[in-house]
Amino acid sequence: MKKIDLVIIPYNDFLKGERFGFRSRDQHLFLEIAKDERINKVIVVERPRSIASFLLFSKLKVNSGEKLSENIRKVGEKFFLFEFFMPGLEQIKLKHLWFDKVYGSLKFVKRFRDALRQIEVDDFVALSFNPFANKFVSMIKPKFFTFDVMDNFCFHPELAAFKDYICRSFEWISSNSDLIFCVNEELKVFFIKNYPFSTEKVFVLPNGVDEKLNASGFVPDDLRKIRKPRIGYVGVISDRIDFELVEYVAQERKLYNFIFIGGKYGDVERGIRRLRNFENVYFLGDKHYSKIPDYIFSLDVCMVPHKVNEFTLSNDPMKIYEYLYLGKPVVSTKINVQDEIKANVFMADDRDEFLKFLDRAVSVADDAMFANLQREAIKPDMFWSGRAKLMLDKIFSFIC
Repeated sequence: MKKIDLVIIPYNDFLKGERFGFRSRDQHLFLEIAKDERINKVIVVERPRSIASFLLFSKLKVNSGEKLSENIRKVGEKFFLFEFFMPGLEQIKLKHLWFDKVYGSLKFVKRFRDALRQIEVDDFVALSFNPFANKFVSMIKPKFFTFDVMDNFCFHPELAAFKDYICRSFEWISSNSDLIFCVNEELKVFFIKNYPFSTEKVFVLPNGVDEKLNASGFVPDDLRKIRKPRIGYVGVISDRIDFELVEYVAQERKLYNFIFIGGKYGDVERGIRRLRNFENVYFLGDKHYSKIPDYIFSLDVCMVPHKVNEFTLSNDPMKIYEYLYLGKPVVSTKINVQDEIKANVFMADDRDEFLKFLDRAVSVADDAMFANLQREAIKPDMFWSGRAKLMLDKIFSFIC
């Protein structure tokens, strides 16, 4: 059997997973890829760190595994991390462009090459999820380069200041990669239309769900005191949420309790402040990913009240797969949902239909047969293990 060494450049790295739980697409995939028998060694290139990393994560280094040298850590039989610390506070000033600078620095690349020699890796395939790491990919010269597009960062509201940079990054990826994955058809069409070099090498690989995402049956204490029906949103509270829609349904259904479970990201304080004026809206804060199943299990209805725009149409919300896997009724705005699960989601065209679907979802919240149908919508190939296998199957079909 042909085996490969795989260098993975994530957007959300191992350190973040160790701190908050491995919950993002890139984290799920690199954990599953490392288990595949076709993989000889996996080297995850952690995001460069500075003092700003400590302020964000309260730590600078991964705790798991065995430290082999200053820059390389072994966290599994064939799973290695490359870690790099850059002194100073320049990251605070440059923000995301600091990563571009460090990834492309001679010192970073030299340390990485030294690490590869230490673990006896020479000829390797690269898989990147990070549009700020193209210089690094160019300098390490992999024998095959794959890029995975998790969202259309060109339209990410929190990355608006870097739009030109990211769109140029996507153009470089389209020209220099051998294979591109994206989460849905909308994103695939965007690449083909804007970057014609990608036409023959871009493929859809939807998001998935963790097969081990099982609830204990315990209702968390901070949720237990909120009366039913509990309508919940589990995920980062960001600009993609339609706060006006949530205000409307909270006003119209005062007997429903609307609960947000997740950390804040970006300019959302005004929206949150307005919602806090409602007695039936609650914000419970961020939770470790290991606790999420119990929170979803304890909700009556799960919702996805996202705005519908160029950015959200490029998303494939993982929360929908998680909601379904735990048997919950799901109400969403008319964002893109994969065809294979669309029939199991109440998808509203406008706020009045969203309200109507909330009522319908509440009415089936305790229906065991409905819950089973929701769970059955998640097929084995939708588990992250299945998605990782499909990704590797495609890579091997190109290189063999």
